[in-house]
Amino acid sequence: MDSPRDLSKRTPELESWMNGADKLERLLDRDKFKAWGFVIYRCTYRSDSEWEKFIVRIHKRVEQYLGYYNGLDLLGSFAPTVLEDRSFEGATVISLREKFNERAVTAIKEEQGIDPSHLWHLKNGRYRFFIMVDQEALDSVLGTPEDDIDEGFVRLVNAQWKPEELDEEELAARGAPGPEEEPLKGCTEEDVGWMKVCWGHSQMPGYLQLDDSFGWDLFYSRPPVIQSLS
Repeated sequence: MDSPRDLSKRTPELESWMNGADKLERLLDRDKFKAWGFVIYRCTYRSDSEWEKFIVRIHKRVEQYLGYYNGLDLLGSFAPTVLEDRSFEGATVISLREKFNERAVTAIKEEQGIDPSHLWHLKNGRYRFFIMVDQEALDSVLGTPEDDIDEGFVRLVNAQWKPEELDEEELAARGAPGPEEEPLKGCTEEDVGWMKVCWGHSQMPGYLQLDDSFGWDLFYSRPPVIQSLS
């Protein structure tokens, strides 16, 4: 006898695992999160109006995604904190990663009421990944039609990434050094700790896909590839 299907309360014609809003709700409940969404670092200050158009697109896309799954009840807790400081213009991934990790320790307590000691045991990626938008990324997004979610990119950064360091045994086991990749912002490793992702996937479904480090390994593509997270 077949086991009873776990139908979605939002879309009864679908099983719950197929409903993106249901999956988000379970993820938030698991970690007792009150707010969700990836932090965004504004790294360009040429035009405030252009920036506002970008932020409107991000919010509109999330609203469309949740609406498709009858999940607009979760829109109120969408809080993609935007960090603005003119010193971020031209900032490196390394410097922003350091700032992000320093902030995460206090932000998790302030935003979620969760002790920082639990930071790296959570499934939610809010304090593990962040988005940075420079002028190149902003132009790529605003240069596409609003309904085109697959063209135009933002940079998604893995805050837990560290350069590969091999000890003597690992070097001996490997034999010869592996082939180096083309230098990318000074890094010749395959995984450079950040990637270009389709802007329309960056918050949703990206927030679901990158709920832990395994998601990063699954979806990572070395720039200049623009990676889909759908």
